[in-house]
Amino acid sequence: MFKGKKWTVPAFIFLIMFILTAPAVALEVVNGDSVLVPAGVIEGPLFTAGNDIVIDADVEGDIFAAGQTITINGRVNGDVLAAAQTIRINGPVSGNARCAAQDIDLRGELGQSLTAAGSEVRLLEDSRVHRDALVFAGQINTAGTVGRQLMGAGGTARLNGAVDGDVKFWGIENLSLGPAAVIGGNLAYGSPREATIAPGAKVAGTTVWERQEPKAPPQPERKGFSFIGALLWFAAGVLVWCIITLIFPGLWSRLSQTMRQAPGYSLGWGLVLLLMSPLVGIVLLITVIGIPLALALLVIYGALIYAAHIITGDAIGRLLAARFGWEGRVNAIFPFMLGLVLLQILTSIPILGWLAGLVAVCLAMGTVFLTIYRWRQV
Repeated sequence: MFKGKKWTVPAFIFLIMFILTAPAVALEVVNGDSVLVPAGVIEGPLFTAGNDIVIDADVEGDIFAAGQTITINGRVNGDVLAAAQTIRINGPVSGNARCAAQDIDLRGELGQSLTAAGSEVRLLEDSRVHRDALVFAGQINTAGTVGRQLMGAGGTARLNGAVDGDVKFWGIENLSLGPAAVIGGNLAYGSPREATIAPGAKVAGTTVWERQEPKAPPQPERKGFSFIGALLWFAAGVLVWCIITLIFPGLWSRLSQTMRQAPGYSLGWGLVLLLMSPLVGIVLLITVIGIPLALALLVIYGALIYAAHIITGDAIGRLLAARFGWEGRVNAIFPFMLGLVLLQILTSIPILGWLAGLVAVCLAMGTVFLTIYRWRQV
């Protein structure tokens, strides 16, 4: 499928990754605006990207998923790595679940640990995490069972299930234990106010409350510094955009075209690159012969992360130009500057800003990979 001498570093990343993660199984890739993986058995790993993803199949291997809504109903004999607006895990997962989304619902059983970050994370009544749960969210609700420790930080946490080990919250605005809450170990939390513990809630160990004062309002000097920093970041992005335009005049339009034509593919492959490239680099560093390639890979990885806001900002600007009829009427730098400003504003929104930044990075990395792949096929 790929031509020998035209094989590039991004493609080599995937070759190494597949060898490491799936030496004896098939690779399944499913993409589209609306993706339904029907009931049956799939030899994984399964890579899927799209707007609405429903996985009813049993997957023998890991799942890598990126989209707007992800629902996993089948059994997963491996790990789940997912990024979306809404993630629902209803079926059993033998390994770990690593999720980033606005809303995350766990109804199934995890054989290992859960790592979740989002606006709201819910461990529903029938859910069970056999090992640890690490949760960062604006709202945390647990009604299921955690086999070892529950840890995290966020805005509001309500525990109304069982935790066999300790509960540790490094920073929480409001903490409450419902009548069905059972903590088999210690409860330790940092918060401006003491936790609300309902009659019937049980804590087998000690309870330690570390009073945390509300954060002081930012000083005017800090605001000025942040504004200057944002201005310098914007200026650096414009400078890089201009330099690339002079050296490769058609590059930005080609990248934007790829992102607009295949946003699901770009997001999905970008998520895989973001997660797996550092692991591949570490593995290559272990071998002496792989050190030069590992260093080159990590440099490319860092450059792509830095350039992500430029790539995505340019795509946003070109989308706006096409929507409002600016193409051919104004210089391309002006829509780019507008797109870059909008992206900076979006990523500065509390709580959701990090998710917007993650999506921007994944879109950019996946777009670069797909553009190189398509170019090499010509």
